[in-house]
Amino acid sequence: MVTQSIFITGAAGKTGRSLLALLARDPAFASARLTCLTRPGSPCEALLPFGVRIAGGDASKGPSLAAVYGGEETVIHLSSIFHAGAVLEGCRGMKRIIAVSSTRIHSKSWERSNEIEAAERAIAGSGVPFTILRPTMIYGTADDGNISQLIRLVGKWPVLLLPGGGRSMLQPVHVDDLASCILAALRSPAAAGKTYDVPGGSAHSVREIVEMIAGGLRKRVMIVPVPLPLAEAGASLLRLAGGRAARSAGQIQRLREDRRHDCAEAARDLSYSPRSFPDGLAQEIRSMTGDRAK
Repeated sequence: MVTQSIFITGAAGKTGRSLLALLARDPAFASARLTCLTRPGSPCEALLPFGVRIAGGDASKGPSLAAVYGGEETVIHLSSIFHAGAVLEGCRGMKRIIAVSSTRIHSKSWERSNEIEAAERAIAGSGVPFTILRPTMIYGTADDGNISQLIRLVGKWPVLLLPGGGRSMLQPVHVDDLASCILAALRSPAAAGKTYDVPGGSAHSVREIVEMIAGGLRKRVMIVPVPLPLAEAGASLLRLAGGRAARSAGQIQRLREDRRHDCAEAARDLSYSPRSFPDGLAQEIRSMTGDRAK
């Protein structure tokens, strides 16, 4: 039986917008009541065409959620996994939760991986039937903050410094593939009580990704390798600056890790079959640059 009411946190983000587009095209959810949580004052115009109820609230605060949660059967938690405790507190009475976490839980160097672990444990131990999806780096829109940023850098600069020569492996997942996986989990009884890694369809080194972007933009770029110990020393200084600089430092320190993941379980239970990164990258370049990149 298809869920008739769904409460979505983080719906205004890239994954939320893609999921809403899929739900709108799926006849099984034609009569479903959709409620989207957004922070008061945040832009939500992109959600209005989907005919959703907009609820102003803060996903990080249980009482704020409780004030707007309308007893929807299913909660799809797209906002930060660190808000899991607040969601469990504020959405009491839900019959199911689908939460988007992160493969960063597997990291040995990222300092907050233990917090992701704690959030997932809270969900699994809540007594609410759950499905947890762990995507890798999400890309596919001009505001994804990951590959789109690299596309802009390659488009702007003829020379790029790559820590470790760009040998670190990445397996980015296209936002539409993640949204499809969420929808499959929503429809699948086999996903109850399960946690899945949700990587993209192919893995590539950072250097290969830069070269693919340069090819898609028809630009020449010179790659200058930076020894990883030197980059890590710089990362230590960045941490002192805090904010976005500190986040960049964390990314540099993770370059020693192999960030490839297996999606066999998601493929088995959810028929998950993500597109290859070259295909997804070509789509993103076209969406950002138009005919110039074709």
